[in-house]
Amino acid sequence: MAEFYLGADTGGTGVKYVITDGDGNVVFQGEVPTDPRSGKKTLARLAMEVAEKIAPPTDSDRPVFSNLAAVGMACAGIVDPVSGHLGRSPNLPGWEDTNLKSMLANEFSEKPVVVVNDVNGALYGEYRFGSGRGCEHLVMIALGTGVGGGVLLNGHLLVGSHNGAAEIGHMVLDPSGPICTCGGVGCLEAWAGSVAIVKQARLLARVELKDTALSQLVTEKGEELTTRDLSLLARKGDAASLALFAEVGHRLGYAVGNLVNILDPDKVIIGGGVALAGELILGPCRAMVPQLVLADEAKNVPVVPAELGPLASAVGAACLARESLAIS
Repeated sequence: MAEFYLGADTGGTGVKYVITDGDGNVVFQGEVPTDPRSGKKTLARLAMEVAEKIAPPTDSDRPVFSNLAAVGMACAGIVDPVSGHLGRSPNLPGWEDTNLKSMLANEFSEKPVVVVNDVNGALYGEYRFGSGRGCEHLVMIALGTGVGGGVLLNGHLLVGSHNGAAEIGHMVLDPSGPICTCGGVGCLEAWAGSVAIVKQARLLARVELKDTALSQLVTEKGEELTTRDLSLLARKGDAASLALFAEVGHRLGYAVGNLVNILDPDKVIIGGGVALAGELILGPCRAMVPQLVLADEAKNVPVVPAELGPLASAVGAACLARESLAIS
């Protein structure tokens, strides 16, 4: 009988999932909507859809998972991978202070369950199947709406004593810098998250760069302005947009340099939607890192884009679920 492994990545609007075989190959993938007020309703919907993909026909009113070996779930927020408790999770207010493991086990017929923070899940996916293959020491920075992080040392995810390790986005780079969404000042997220980049573009267009291509774009797009819009303008050679992304890259370089000095990784992986700007950000970042790193051997540590895209966390969660059976 074929054995399948489920990996799911829960976000504020949707749960992306993959079903893999015993070798980690993705055989099904999909997405179900998230109810941010109810984990139980969301996971029940996920269970029904997964059962339709892998379960043999049955007369039971409940989904059957005879072909499912284990379940992994990645979730944004403070996740305790041992107890399964989900603490702070801003995009899932109705899920906070619940036990993800218990909910998943209930919906998936008491199958073995693994839970992990979403960026840790993405990092593990990249470690096994993406840009981190062949490495045992990795750092990942996820540039999205905010900025997340993950660290892998000796092939193991670093979670810390309070499950809050690798909050790289809230590394303070300049105590006189901009206010961050967390309420702090000068965090990496205050420069490199998409909210911060769009905010800075609007400020430049309003205060310093009137009647420029950037100001025209800001006016045209209004509230729908995205970092993709800005990167397209930069690729056309717009000086203001190029300078905006260069500043993001330099600030990212400060963070990467600090992390290399502290952790000495084989690679630093940059993922998330903002990272699709590519060399607009990565070029300035790579230029900055050697200026900060002390060890000559580490000055040129590879800073590389993620490979797995939006399914990275789900793939990583499926990997962790499969590997948990081998060590249990």
